[in-house]
Amino acid sequence: MMSMVKVENVCKSFGSLQVLNNINLEVNKGEVVCIIGPSGSGKSTLLRCLNHLERITSGRVYIEGELMDEREAGKDQLKVSQKKISELCTELGMVFQRFNLFPHMTVQQNVMEAPITVRKVPKEEAAVEAIKLLEKVGLADKRNEYPSRLSGGQQQRVAIARALAMKPKIMLFDEPTSALDPELVGEVLEVMKDLAREGMTMLVVTHEMGFAREVGNRVIFMDNGEIKEEGAPEEIFTNPKNERTRSFLQKVL
Repeated sequence: MMSMVKVENVCKSFGSLQVLNNINLEVNKGEVVCIIGPSGSGKSTLLRCLNHLERITSGRVYIEGELMDEREAGKDQLKVSQKKISELCTELGMVFQRFNLFPHMTVQQNVMEAPITVRKVPKEEAAVEAIKLLEKVGLADKRNEYPSRLSGGQQQRVAIARALAMKPKIMLFDEPTSALDPELVGEVLEVMKDLAREGMTMLVVTHEMGFAREVGNRVIFMDNGEIKEEGAPEEIFTNPKNERTRSFLQKVL
């Protein structure tokens, strides 16, 4: 199995606040790993450290077997060039809780923007690809609308199309449904399920236990900046070993 993401002994502090404590994790090609746990347990910070939105304090991060970050006490241990880091970052697509679409651009322009600007894709090619991706998320008919005219669920599906436009090999989802009205959650999860069926490598921070159980190959439970337990969904949901996992699941299920 090819390792797509590997995290070794990663710690992250904001001042005196330790948010991640010695995290070790590996995600293989085509795997869907769901991260669950209470708010403030470090789940989102872990994703942000993977795509360099936050710098780790210490430890190592590998993307597709290549070292992307190695630090000790907040200092770089190895000179990884900015160019290399940027290249590796483009392999990671990220979908946030908030959709972060450009309000002054149409749906299609939102999806086209990054390939044109970052990957230097010709405009005509980006336009064709954007329509394909909007069809994929069921929104080709909305391509000329502005984000303000879409529901939250539709905006989040555009955000997924926009992330896919960069042709990433790994998709990171940071609680993609937590800002949505309950009846809009299903349409976003459906798009994510399709991606999983197509073999996309996915790391998903989620409160949707049904999704984690149905789609995840592995579930990780985090608390207090640590991975307390990981295993197959069936194991974690029906027979958690860790007391903290058990009490969390009793509250949320």
